[in-house]
Amino acid sequence: MVNPRLLKPILAPTVRRALAARFDRPAIRRILDDTFVNYEAQRDGLPREASAGGRMMVHFAGLTIGLYRALLVQGVTEAEARELTAAVTWRAFRRMATVPTALARMPRGSPRARVKRANDLFRRFPFSRPSYQMVDIASGPNVVAFDVQRCPVAEYFRSQGLGALCQVSWCNLDFQLAREWGVRLERPLTIAGGANRCDFRWQA
Repeated sequence: MVNPRLLKPILAPTVRRALAARFDRPAIRRILDDTFVNYEAQRDGLPREASAGGRMMVHFAGLTIGLYRALLVQGVTEAEARELTAAVTWRAFRRMATVPTALARMPRGSPRARVKRANDLFRRFPFSRPSYQMVDIASGPNVVAFDVQRCPVAEYFRSQGLGALCQVSWCNLDFQLAREWGVRLERPLTIAGGANRCDFRWQA
């Protein structure tokens, strides 16, 4: 699913920019190399998801864990490694969210309609069925509400004992995305945090 030879040069600038304030270039090169070594160690054991989006996201989760473990080797604390990993994943996720963000910001339609279009696009790919299971929830006129009942990424992080890393480096991206979209997100529950669902409530 993920070809390291192709992906490494694509991710390298993102990693360098996110880590430049903390590490020098030789250290960043070592971190990047170790990230892909760690990813390869997980690769054959990654869950084989039914949807293409699910498979892609699980492999990206493996890369995230690979980066986190590479940072720990550099002697940073677990908390700092989580924050640095989150800085990298946000840069990557923000690029992936370019089209949904454009839909959320476009002037046509109500704020709720724009946010719903953006979420619907994400739910078609990469957060698509059957790997991701989501249920729409009845809500107020300015709210887009749904529960995520299955998230293969959260499941994989938790299987590695890294639920806290998932929350910081993946789950919290949604709050940053909400700010990009000019809306407010409420989501007190997460599967990564041990709940049976992620309860998304986008306040448009």
